[in-house]
Amino acid sequence: MADYYDELLKLCGFEDREIEEERPRIEKAFERLGIGPEDMETADNWVRQNHDVTLKGVRKLLGAWLKELIDVVLARDEGKKIVYYGFPAILGPGLILSASSKDVFVSAPDMVLDHTMGQIFNKLIPILEAGETNGLPPGHALCSLWQAKIGGIALGMIPVPDLALASSYYCDMGSKADDLVTALYGVPVAYIDGVMDSHWGEFPDYLPERVRYLGAQINQALNMAEKVLGIQIVPDAWERSQKESRPFRDNLVRLVELMKADPVPISITELELMEALSSSSTGRGIREGIKAMDILIPEMEERVKTGIGVSEKGAPRVMFAAGHCSDPRVTHLAEEVGLAVPLTMVLSWVSGPKIKPQKDYATPGETIADYEMRTGFFHGTDGQIQLLASAAGMMKLDGFIAHYLYNCRPAAMASHSQQKYLAEKTGLPVLSLEIDNYDSRAYSAASLRTRVETFADMLKIKKHQ
Repeated sequence: MADYYDELLKLCGFEDREIEEERPRIEKAFERLGIGPEDMETADNWVRQNHDVTLKGVRKLLGAWLKELIDVVLARDEGKKIVYYGFPAILGPGLILSASSKDVFVSAPDMVLDHTMGQIFNKLIPILEAGETNGLPPGHALCSLWQAKIGGIALGMIPVPDLALASSYYCDMGSKADDLVTALYGVPVAYIDGVMDSHWGEFPDYLPERVRYLGAQINQALNMAEKVLGIQIVPDAWERSQKESRPFRDNLVRLVELMKADPVPISITELELMEALSSSSTGRGIREGIKAMDILIPEMEERVKTGIGVSEKGAPRVMFAAGHCSDPRVTHLAEEVGLAVPLTMVLSWVSGPKIKPQKDYATPGETIADYEMRTGFFHGTDGQIQLLASAAGMMKLDGFIAHYLYNCRPAAMASHSQQKYLAEKTGLPVLSLEIDNYDSRAYSAASLRTRVETFADMLKIKKHQ
């Protein structure tokens, strides 16, 4: 028998069979999340307004996020040992833990809440407010992504984890917020520390000492995880996890190729759903995401073939740092003012240099560390700039919108150096835009429109001179 949520789930790519099979889990999860019949009209309108649901692949992507949400909410009830990691973080340790035991659930719950309670139900603000009243008060430049995590736990929406993987390698605030989880709930934390102080111009090279140091940190965290979770890391866990996630990466490569088209075939909002999922899930979300992309990519190919796009042909092409995680209206702003957005900074690693490992490593930590150093994102600011500059030529960009989170120290510190050196390296205009990628209460689409619109007008004039 149909229930109040059936039509919304179908809109988000669920098949009738899936709804019937999961109905008890869906109802239990929705009750815990405070989602009821009164939320359906708002959610339906919000999804249709902000996502291209004419594409089956997009609907399936939304469904992948919802399935990950249900799994997060019910992980404790279903007897899982729960590990949370922050974002952005080194994903390798979580992948290894997930591949080592079916009884371990590993996810980034704050990103899951943002993409579901934000992008689907438009009910994220009460969760952020709960985070603010439980140790992360407003007005202190504290990360709103962490407010979502603390708020979700405080409201009983997501379970308290058995272990937190905290990385201050990129986000120094992440480890501090995990300390708060320990203080409030007694959760043990495995810290992964590191440094991002490469010599300018060093990328793509890197010192072996950096691999050894970061590798030792990861190995230490994995050893702690074995003790806390009562599991053993299987020898081929890394290889197994890479094999399972490789189709996702392969699809991202195919997607980037299609985004070279003019006009671009899909919105940056849908790109964000894909890129964020790859760093937020180690389980069903990734598997469902692969299925969704297998559907979406042929749909995109058909659009490219017929010349259908989300912006006018010949529109100025810009790279975004990243799409907004909880409020798609902010991301759509660039397209509304006449810009085409074929790529984000997060996806630029797909087009980066293909660097081979320095050697075969004896430990999983060093293997993961070497992998991260080769991608560039965790290498240093210069490595990021080189990747962005390389992508500019490949995607035929006309400019960059290098927006940065005002409450994120690594992003804010690199913002103006990125603006300076990207402009010097590529000769392209760069808009450095202060924003909050996880909370649009202070940085809404309306508040950002004037600066983005002015930048778009400048690019249009320059392009047609």
